[in-house]
Amino acid sequence: MRTPNRTEIKRNAFLFGFIVLFAASLACGLNTGHPAFTPTSPVKSTAKPTDAINAVPTTLTETTEALSKSFPLYTSTTIDPETVSEEDPVRGSFILRSTAALSGLVDFYQTTLPTRGWTYRYSDANTIGGVTQFWKKDNLYLSLQFGYDNKGAVVKIKYDYIAANALAGLPVDFSIPDKAELTNTTNTSWDFYVDQDYAKVVAFYTQASVDWGPCSAGGSQGEGDDGGGSSFPPGASPMPAPTQDSRPAKTDCWVLPSQNQVDIYILPHGDATLLHVYLTSLNPSDSGLPADIPIYPGATIQSAAPGAVTFQAGASFETVKNFYLEKLTAAGWTPDGQPFESTGTIIMNWKKGSQSAMITITSIGTNECFVIISHEGS
Repeated sequence: MRTPNRTEIKRNAFLFGFIVLFAASLACGLNTGHPAFTPTSPVKSTAKPTDAINAVPTTLTETTEALSKSFPLYTSTTIDPETVSEEDPVRGSFILRSTAALSGLVDFYQTTLPTRGWTYRYSDANTIGGVTQFWKKDNLYLSLQFGYDNKGAVVKIKYDYIAANALAGLPVDFSIPDKAELTNTTNTSWDFYVDQDYAKVVAFYTQASVDWGPCSAGGSQGEGDDGGGSSFPPGASPMPAPTQDSRPAKTDCWVLPSQNQVDIYILPHGDATLLHVYLTSLNPSDSGLPADIPIYPGATIQSAAPGAVTFQAGASFETVKNFYLEKLTAAGWTPDGQPFESTGTIIMNWKKGSQSAMITITSIGTNECFVIISHEGS
């Protein structure tokens, strides 16, 4: 077994610190529950749930020109060139600066944007002395945050294009309410504006989730976050903020028959509802780990993604460590440098041909361990 070089030592030391912190936070999360998120009767879909969503064009219709190039400007208002960020063809942001009254800016865009084909969605109070408006136009979603910074009145603008395949990652056994419009997405999360009352959306998921299992730590219900205190310059006159919905946001967490964990957050918003969906795969096969790197028997999967899987093993630290030492050695894997070990944690690097793997084991109880396995190569 070779002696690790300085780069390996630094890498392992960094990973060790990260893993200890991550495992500690996980242990807390397992005890307190998931910070989860949750209209008509549910639709038991056997295909991707695109029919219940707003129609999304198959191509992006407005990416040939950055939005800032054609955005209407109110009197005494200019675009701050240092704030323009539009390199990404599907999203962008910029800031307008103005010497006009904030109320005049709000009225101008409330009147002007509909003439440019935009549809108003809703407004929220914000923490910079104004309001934030949300608009849509075809597959483009836009937010205008009116308020103040240390230079005066501003309008902070952000926009996102929603691609035609944006729903492809949603599990086929997860239901979406009618009148749901997709407003933002990542690889594992989806935000919707639902043109239905909060009570209907809650009722929808109460019925839809009958055949879904609870998450290992269960869901929770809590109040929405108002974003913290206000922060605008002395002497600036904040606008009257929209009245916030007094109903608490509802959060839930389920495990679907497809072995995907879904956390949802249902936020009441007047006659409409905001819905946030977060997906975590619990399928070890989604990690793409080779068959000769086994999951510890009886483990509870926490997440699986290409190249990595995390789980909780119901055994002692020494038992789990010895399990992987024996299994990988027998399968022809060889250690890649010396393992980095401290009390209750070990990081082991392995190699086999063009493949590499790293296994991190952290004790989180007498007979409980948190394990992360990552893999590269083929």
